[in-house]
Parts: sequence; C-alpha cells; structure tokens
Amino acid sequence: MIQERLQKILARAGVASRRAAEVLIVQGQVKVNGQVVNQLGTRVDPQNDCIEVSGKKILFSEKRSKLYYAYYKPVGLVVTKHDELGRKGIFAELNLPAAVNAVGRLDKDSEGLLLLSNDGEFIHRYTHPSFQISKIYRVLISRPLTYEERQTLRAGILSEGKKLKAFSIKKIKISSHPPLSRIPQHWIEIELREGLKREIRRMMAHFDIRVLRLIRVQHGEFKIENLKPGELRQLPFTTESDKG
Repeated sequence: MIQERLQKILARAGVASRRAAEVLIVQGQVKVNGQVVNQLGTRVDPQNDCIEVSGKKILFSEKRSKLYYAYYKPVGLVVTKHDELGRKGIFAELNLPAAVNAVGRLDKDSEGLLLLSNDGEFIHRYTHPSFQISKIYRVLISRPLTYEERQTLRAGILSEGKKLKAFSIKKIKISSHPPLSRIPQHWIEIELREGLKREIRRMMAHFDIRVLRLIRVQHGEFKIENLKPGELRQLPFTTESDKG
C-alpha cells in the first residue's frame, strides 16, 4: 500500500492545482472512505481508498493520457468553470475533457497565452511561486513610465500587504495601423515570477497609470507565437517522468 499526500493525489488526477486542492480540503469538500478530511498532509492510498470531491467520486488511472494546450484567451472571458456572477467563461467555449484545468489565471480584461492541462503536477510547477517560472506580458499604458518608476518596480512595491515586483521591465515599440499609428502609444514588456492577482494592474495603479491593454506572450518556455484570439492548440509536451 503506497500512501501519498491527499492534495498531491488530487492535483495529479487533474481535479485542481495543488494549491486549489488544499483549499478544497480545508473547506471540507473532500471525503476519504466516506469521512470528511480537512487536514492538510493527510496521506491516502489512491488505488484502495475511495476519494470524493464535492460528492463526486474521483477515479484514478495511471494510464490516463496527459493533455497540454496553449490557448489565446480573448478579452471578456473569465478563467473559471463556475462563475458566481454568471459571466462567460473559457470552458463554456472550449470542448475539453472535464479533468483539464487552467494553468494559472488571466483576468477578464486581459488576453493572451493561457496554458491548460489535466496534469496536476504540471499545473503545480507552472503556478506555484516557489518555482519562479517566468511570465512575460506586453502592456499598453496611459503614459510612459519614468526611469525612476521602472527602478521602483524592479525593487518592489507594497500593495494590500503583498510585495509586487517586476523581474524585468522595459519600453518596447509595437507597430500599429493608421489611424492608431498617429496616436502616441506607450508599451512596456514586463516579466513576473510570482503571478499575484491583478499584479500588473496594481503596479500601474501605484503610479496612477491606466492599463489600456494587457497581453501575456510567454509562460515558462511556452510562447504565444502565431495563436489568434480564441484559438486553441494542443502541445506535444512530455514531462521528465513520461520519459522514464
């Protein structure tokens, strides 16, 4: 009998990321052999114990195919399977297996690269701040950042008790078509390693700068490349464990 931490098992089964699985456990939404388990670190045997999440039995199969996708999330969609406000979400638009979850988030007003997978360990690696996975964004802002403001963001600012820090930040030029080309546009490229909620928007708000457009162009080694808004592409990705 091989026992593992419950949150790790749920993540590997594609139920949720490891952090989200921990929330489900603490909230009392997970049962093992009919009993609610709300203690993190509880060890169970996935092959012999009956595990339920929100009343649904979780089936485990080591032969389940691991799926990886790159998706260009358009503006206007939320990244959730169940939105309490009834907003339109990406999973209503995509015909994906139920076990596939988003690798991180992009808010409703942001666009760009969003990874999706049913591999809980992959989701954990590409979302947990301890792995320091790079995420790169191109951002259109209402005025240019000064040199001093860019330096301040590299050093980090406090917002809502959290330190927001840009790993790198630079001014860039993006060509646009007339008549927009006649209007000054201020673009920056910013690299993050934490991925806190609405992090870039909070950074800009610190300097009374409005974010006019926000596009994620890279997540780890994965790039947006030629994806168009709303386009989904399956990735030929192989983990080290798959390589044997």
